[in-house]
Formats: sequence, C-alpha cells, structure tokens
Amino acid sequence: EANNASEELFGNERMLTALNHHAGEKPEDVLNGVRTEVDSFVGDVPQFDDLTMIALSFIGGAGESSSGI
Repeated sequence: EANNASEELFGNERMLTALNHHAGEKPEDVLNGVRTEVDSFVGDVPQFDDLTMIALSFIGGAGESSSGI
C-alpha cells in the first residue's frame, strides 16, 4: 500500500513487474530489489504504514510429494 506524491498506490501490477524483474535471484536479492523499486516509486513521501515482505526458496525436485504418504 505504498503511495507516491500523487497518492497513487504501488499496487499489484507494479509489484508483479518488480517481482518478475528480479525473478531467478536469491530471495534476499529479490527483497532488496523490490524494496528499491518501492522506494523509487514513493520518492520523498513519508511512509505512513509498515512494509512487510517475505521471500521463500523451494529446494526440491518437480513431482516430489511432501505429504509423506
């Protein structure tokens, strides 16, 4: 819900673009890259709420079952 000076939201489309821009990177690099893009969009506008991000890395092969059955 990050807003810029024109009160536009960063929004889902910008978020998807940012995530796709950093696809294939290590999780911490994805988070840093997205944060940089959000900060660039927001500019000097004060942050009015917190920003929470999480990135996960799946390590395993295709078709593996995690159910243990």
